[in-house]
Parts: sequence; structure tokens; C-alpha cells
Amino acid sequence: MLKTTSQFLRHSLFPSKQALRLRLAPLHAYMLASLVLTVVVTLLDYIVLQPDFFWPMWIFLHGFAIFFFYMGFVALSALHVQLATKWRTKKTWPYRQAWPYAVAMTLVPVLSLIVLYHIAPSLTWVGVLLSLVYLIVPLRHIPVKSKSSNKPDNARLR
Repeated sequence: MLKTTSQFLRHSLFPSKQALRLRLAPLHAYMLASLVLTVVVTLLDYIVLQPDFFWPMWIFLHGFAIFFFYMGFVALSALHVQLATKWRTKKTWPYRQAWPYAVAMTLVPVLSLIVLYHIAPSLTWVGVLLSLVYLIVPLRHIPVKSKSSNKPDNARLR
């Protein structure tokens, strides 16, 4: 379980052709990756913000909120992936494949978005742009059937 999750995390660091395989990742891999992101962002926020609140409660509530909003971001990203695959291949990826891919391709951009928000809030748009790049660049490597292969071969019909 940890091996597949670490492979999932490793392959999601850079948008490449190999990232397309992450759409077939098992449930535990992308949910554990989401949990790891939530814990890292929550601890980063706790260190930067240094809240004057009962720390276990703050970490729990903040972690829950981060996970909730991250899953919303992933849901919108998965819909974006479905739209992009429909436009590129004329066939939409099922949501069960778009979701793990969206989780994989939004881990690094969301972490960079949070860091940019703490360092320079006016540059958070760079994190949003980075998430679009991470989502779209690997989708360019999807094989597209040529139009001539869809037509029946007249020579074989004779």
C-alpha cells in the first residue's frame, strides 16, 4: 500500500507522459496522497500562522477544511480533464479515471499555491496557472485515432 502510494507521489511530481498512467491508480494511492498533502499544508499553515488557539483543535479543524476544499478543487479539475479529453480525443475519460489523474496533477500546484500565498499573496495566480499546466500538458500525449482508421477498408470488403 505504501509502495504504490509512494510511486503515485513520485510520478505526480512532474507532468509527463507517464503521468497518464496515474488515471488507473488504486483508491488507496490517491486518497493517501491527498491525506499527505492535507497534513503537509496544515503543518505549513500552523508554522506560518502560529494561531493563538488550542493547537490540537486548530490542526484538526484546519486539516478538515483543507481536505474539504482540496477535494472540491480536485472535482473541478477532474471536470476540466474530462472536457480536455473530450476535446482532444472525442471520447471523455470516465470520472473514475479523471479523478485519480486530477489528484496526481494537482498535488504539486496546490502545494506551490499555498507557499506562494504565504510568501507573496499577489502571486497566487501563478499556482492556478501551474495547475492548468500540470493538468493539460500530459493530456497532449494521449494517442488520438486518425480519421482514416475509422473508415472501413474498401479493399477488404471486395
